[in-house]
Amino acid sequence: MINFKRFFITSSVFFGILFSASLLFAQSDSFQAVKVKVTAGTLIVRNIASQGGSEVAKLKRGEVLDAVERSANKSKVDEYEDYWYKVNFPKKKSGWVFGSFITFDVNLESGLRWKSVNPAQGNKFSAIAVATNGEVMAGTEGGVIFLSSDKSKSWRKLVPQVLGVNLASVNKIVVDGKNIWIAGGGDAKGGVWRTTNSGGSWTQFTTSQGLPSNEIYDIAVASNVVYAATSSGISVSKDQGATWALAEGDFKKKTFAVAVSSDGKVFAGTSSGLFVYSESKGVFGGSSKSWNKVGISSPNMGDQVYSVSVSGNGDVYAGSDKGLSKSTVADLEKWSGIGGKTSVNSILADKSGKVIVGTDNGLNISLDQGASWVTYKKENGLAGNKISQIALHPSDSTIWTTSSGDGLSFHE
Repeated sequence: MINFKRFFITSSVFFGILFSASLLFAQSDSFQAVKVKVTAGTLIVRNIASQGGSEVAKLKRGEVLDAVERSANKSKVDEYEDYWYKVNFPKKKSGWVFGSFITFDVNLESGLRWKSVNPAQGNKFSAIAVATNGEVMAGTEGGVIFLSSDKSKSWRKLVPQVLGVNLASVNKIVVDGKNIWIAGGGDAKGGVWRTTNSGGSWTQFTTSQGLPSNEIYDIAVASNVVYAATSSGISVSKDQGATWALAEGDFKKKTFAVAVSSDGKVFAGTSSGLFVYSESKGVFGGSSKSWNKVGISSPNMGDQVYSVSVSGNGDVYAGSDKGLSKSTVADLEKWSGIGGKTSVNSILADKSGKVIVGTDNGLNISLDQGASWVTYKKENGLAGNKISQIALHPSDSTIWTTSSGDGLSFHE
């Protein structure tokens, strides 16, 4: 079992059901004013404690409000029951909101309502990404990509192909401006794939262009340099994939994940631990760049490192078969284990302190650099407990996840 601090959240689905005037209740004498946070994508505030009330305002997910009153009794909406709360918000306005749309854990990403979808039954989903225009791209182990521009209401099928050769497996999708990169697997049908026109045409890069292997697990792009994590080491291209060479230092270990820090350090999650290519001082002075194994002191650093993420503020997160470890770019000799003991398959971290972690035992979210966590599992609406990959919508911050044959999940 994972040792993350857990908060099991019951997802609520709110439907537009009109309440009769008899469902208006007086304030509960026992309620004390408290801050709450909006968990719905859009929250409509009413002038009375009823869905039939007039719209006062619309609030966005994440806004923190003062709840000052609560209805004396709960109202039933579909199979869910909750109170109505009177809230104060900017410009000295107030109104009533239904409790299923708010959370009292204002410092945590709790209360998210999850929806599971499966664009095509029988497919095992292995990759997820969201383009800058908001289009969701879900890749499969069969080499097919499903795309949706309307939050899963409809999907279209895309089959990457070059000169009659179909992509065998989609291991990772990376969006870099107009470039969409695919880390592919499957011998001659694998390699690195790229499209610059949303899948209208594709270019395939293989061992013929210098890759050490056609089994690609991950891709990172930094300063116009493309890094590919392969079964035979890290390969680098400085000309948008036209040619490839082994990363400096002749790194040949089987590599599952690659990440690059803002100061140019390259991190490799491998089958024999976590490595970093950086400058180090010699015993007799001077310095040189080399690959060094790091994180050995962390109790959660296993031999199989499946995921690595470097945030904008320099925090380094590594996920292995033994859990999650954390350090900083500035001091890679100090590591701490901040979650275990289950395999960590995917990590997203940003400079705000938000960390999203997909594991074999659920999805974990922290807003304080791993100090506390909210955990979501299948009983909270996820398609499955094993989260293989995660992606974040660039504008509305919606989280998308893959759970292989169980399908995809996102929060509303």
